[in-house]
Amino acid sequence: MIDLIGLGLVAGVIPVYLGIGVALALGKILPRSWEGALIGVATGVLAYLFFDLMHEAVELTGARDGVSWGVFLGSLGISLIGLVALESSQILGTGSTGRLLSLPYMIAVGMGLHNLGEGLAIGASYAAGEWVLSALLVTGFALHNGTEGFGIVGAAGKAPLPWLDVWWLGLLAGGPTCVGTLLSGQGLSPYFSIAFYTLAAGSLLYVILSLTAMSYTASRRLQVASGVFAGISLMYVTAMVLTLVSGIRS
Repeated sequence: MIDLIGLGLVAGVIPVYLGIGVALALGKILPRSWEGALIGVATGVLAYLFFDLMHEAVELTGARDGVSWGVFLGSLGISLIGLVALESSQILGTGSTGRLLSLPYMIAVGMGLHNLGEGLAIGASYAAGEWVLSALLVTGFALHNGTEGFGIVGAAGKAPLPWLDVWWLGLLAGGPTCVGTLLSGQGLSPYFSIAFYTLAAGSLLYVILSLTAMSYTASRRLQVASGVFAGISLMYVTAMVLTLVSGIRS
């Protein structure tokens, strides 16, 4: 168990914190005129993760399995429409969890659900005695997850992130990797995998829409579009590196 938790820490928790740290440092160095580009990078990272999650979920559903249809559509609706409903309540002044509904926290939760799947892959290879593959997966996922810190910090723009929030954001995004490594040997139902993939996808889609509405103004369109391209490129390149070294796509 200790070994599995350690793998999750190296693959998920530590890289996310490092990514957040680098993104915060760049945010202080770069002038405010770069804010649109940073938000664009965050949007690009999330867009890549959204399509990756949707692909994983669709792969697990069956054309003749009506239950999988229900799990897929129900989970997606709960996460996307549910978050919009919560946001609407907050705007109307009836919500009481303002900070937990902020974009960085929603991003961290969505990434955490995504990283839970990565933890499952690491734990499965470790349990099967494939030590080399486990090491390659940990290395590749660590490189991949480091870029996710830009998605969390970029959503905050130039707003300061207190250290307590940084702690919780990194734990929400990276911690589920450890949970996934521990759950990997429990023989989980594919319906569970469909549910958490689509819950994550729906929450990320909510954040993507919110970031786009907030940043895609007439004066910042080129900046945002360039940032989106950079974010998608970061995720794509790190995923391809992982594929080259391990033969497994992230």
